[in-house]
Amino acid sequence: MKLRKALGIIIILLGIALLGAALLLYLNNRREDENAGLEAANMVADIETLIAAGQAEEGPSAPAADPSQDPQAPASEDPAASSQPQEVAMKKGYEYLGILEIPAIERKLPVMADWDYDRLTYAPCRHFGAVETDDLVIAGHNYNKHFGYLGKLTVGCAVYFTDMEGNCTEYSVVSKQKMDPDDVDPVQNSGHDLVLYTCTLGGASRITVFCDRVE
Repeated sequence: MKLRKALGIIIILLGIALLGAALLLYLNNRREDENAGLEAANMVADIETLIAAGQAEEGPSAPAADPSQDPQAPASEDPAASSQPQEVAMKKGYEYLGILEIPAIERKLPVMADWDYDRLTYAPCRHFGAVETDDLVIAGHNYNKHFGYLGKLTVGCAVYFTDMEGNCTEYSVVSKQKMDPDDVDPVQNSGHDLVLYTCTLGGASRITVFCDRVE
């Protein structure tokens, strides 16, 4: 009887510990999400000021990252091809391409010129291509404040990208797919003008949204 009681107490204590760990993880994720949203909002304001003042700094496009370092992004079959000449602005040590706006999910986000784990915690990042070549691919973290609601987009939703010279390109969502992380070619060579993607919870698949220009 004493052994059974002791085991019961141990199980209860383990349950409490697990609940506490889960709560801490949840609170930490919420904090990261909120911080990501604040950082993105501040950076959008800075970029809009630069655009309005015509102070975007022209420079070389960001070097292609090694996709093997980030499982959230599909590997590039031709890393050199991901570097495209574009107008960029340097802020806080990072190069930015412009601003992505998705009214349907109330998101207005800065877009970095290159990506890695650290950059993705601040803002969505260009993974491949450019607006000028109609093959821009943007990866975003699944924070609610970033691309967490990307899956709610439907065909016909408007998406806008404003570059550092103030040129705004309008796109329309034409399809949405849940894809395997290894589906590289369908993302990079989709034939669509803009592709947005983020990982699902747990990272088992990718929510991928394909968009085309609105002429």
